[in-house]
Amino acid sequence: MLDNLNRITTKVSGKATLRTVLIILFVLQIVGTVGLVGYLSLRSGEKAVENLAGQLVEEVSDRVKQNLHNYLSVPQQINQNNAAAIRLGILNWKDFSTLERYFAQQLQIYPTASSVAIATEQKEALFVERF
Repeated sequence: MLDNLNRITTKVSGKATLRTVLIILFVLQIVGTVGLVGYLSLRSGEKAVENLAGQLVEEVSDRVKQNLHNYLSVPQQINQNNAAAIRLGILNWKDFSTLERYFAQQLQIYPTASSVAIATEQKEALFVERF
């Protein structure tokens, strides 16, 4: 009974009990620790996301470069093959009926090519297109 009276008088006089002080300190310590761990987890997560995003951008960039290179190399190959065939006399550039069949064959060999064409200095031209 005397103990209860002592507690009441300490609370009334404005002084906190040791128990209350320890509880408050313990709660503050827990809140501080949880807050710090949460902040560090957030920062770690942000860095992980930035790292993954950077890797993804790099991978997409590499794939775009590779596909673009493959796409743009086909016309260059076709032109080089045609120039070599004409230079070696294998292909007569004045015979448009033979050229038309040859160009149609090239469109079958190179599925990404949409057309093959040749033009002369006399402004004659032959276009073979895929439909």
